[in-house]
Amino acid sequence: MVYAFLDTQFMSSYPLPRNPAGDALLGVFLRPRRLLFAWRDAEPETFWVLTRLTIPVLLLSILGSGIAHEFIPSGFPPHTRPDPVGFAIYSGLTHLVGVLALAAAAHYLCDLFQGYSDFNRALAAVSIGMVPAWIGNIVAALPWPIGAYGAIILILYSFVLIYAAFAVIMDIQRGHRLAHYIAAIIAALLITFAFGWQAMSIIPGASPEVRLGTTWLI
Repeated sequence: MVYAFLDTQFMSSYPLPRNPAGDALLGVFLRPRRLLFAWRDAEPETFWVLTRLTIPVLLLSILGSGIAHEFIPSGFPPHTRPDPVGFAIYSGLTHLVGVLALAAAAHYLCDLFQGYSDFNRALAAVSIGMVPAWIGNIVAALPWPIGAYGAIILILYSFVLIYAAFAVIMDIQRGHRLAHYIAAIIAALLITFAFGWQAMSIIPGASPEVRLGTTWLI
């Protein structure tokens, strides 16, 4: 079943949804295979993917997380919580840079690992794959242990979904998928870490005075 799921020749064409963000929020849990093949057959432009999928779902994640942390008691003292506005700006910029970095790494590594070298496909694959992790950002605000374990499960699902998205949407050939995936993830993590470290120092209130307990999840 795993090979059938990843086989880019297995499924027929599906139309791209009119509401990409809404369809992705449901599709990654209800029909992930259909969703991935729909995006494989589509030819969206970068700006379209960013404005119709990536940014809307990312903003929903940031706003939802901020509201949840504001109204759900965390049990932690104030100095362990970042400033809501400062952290929202920092989180949004860092996540966006991370998405673009991973998409660029996956795109440029395609020539080496025999895939479909197209940035639009790479951006779509990463954006779809990140949806569970962005939902996990909201779930992390729930009380312990539901919030912590729920967020970790969703983040792990994102890693699996990104791997499948690279294989399906970018047509990475069998035998090269794992190496392409690991190389792209490492490159993106280095770029995102470097940017996030600087952004945390520059943006006021981006980080709490002290990180305590499960606050590392945010």
